[in-house]
Amino acid sequence: MTLRKWTASAPGATLTGVAACVLITLAGCRTPEPATDAERLARGKQLVQQMSARLAAAPAITVTTTEVRDMVRLSGVKESVSLTAVYTLRRPDRFYSKMTGGRGLESWYNGKTLTIAAHPHKVFAQAPMPESVDRTLDALAERYDMALPMGDLFYSSAEAALLSDTTKGGYAGLEDGAVHLAFNDIGVEWELWLPAEGDPLPRRFKVVQKSRVGRPVIDLTFTKWDLAPTAVDETFAPKVPADYEGIAVLQRAAAVKHAASVSDGSASRK
Repeated sequence: MTLRKWTASAPGATLTGVAACVLITLAGCRTPEPATDAERLARGKQLVQQMSARLAAAPAITVTTTEVRDMVRLSGVKESVSLTAVYTLRRPDRFYSKMTGGRGLESWYNGKTLTIAAHPHKVFAQAPMPESVDRTLDALAERYDMALPMGDLFYSSAEAALLSDTTKGGYAGLEDGAVHLAFNDIGVEWELWLPAEGDPLPRRFKVVQKSRVGRPVIDLTFTKWDLAPTAVDETFAPKVPADYEGIAVLQRAAAVKHAASVSDGSASRK
């Protein structure tokens, strides 16, 4: 499961009633409530799979959010920060985000580099990245300790990013017209709210980073989904003001050490 990185049909002319229940929403089928842990996990995974397939089928996505994030200072003091954000994805190799509030970050990924501007401080950083969104999300988590909660939904398979063999939990009930899912895994707890009927696009996504100091929480509410946005190349081209100062992007010490050991090993074999 990608979130753990925060710790370090057969063909037929006519659909039968059973087949229809597979294809339409859970609520529309009026499927009985799961009664055991195994049934709750299976139901939860099924709903995540439906969401994942819907997102993966969209070549481009724009989503707006309201977010509450816990920020843990070096002193251990934790404070909550509220912000709004806009994310735009164009598969397989473009990504853009802009946050209003919090650190005021704006980011552009163009298939080669990632540029991040912190507008309140008038600074920016730029680093080379792999050639796809999937691999760039991996690099951000592994090299720069920047695992993004939205990132798990933007992988080519959100299902693969979110679920693993050690995932527990699942279906937690119905709340205000939404299906509530609650999962836990190594180093992380996460909750997802999906519509009880209609398009299986997330309404809310909450993550508790259990293995980090202070157990910070990130709580995202999705206010608008657009699965056919206008996402031209210009959207993903960095637009950093000329008076901003460039700063270095520090990689995690473990990633640097691993890269050095690989380099040393390659040299010794020559």
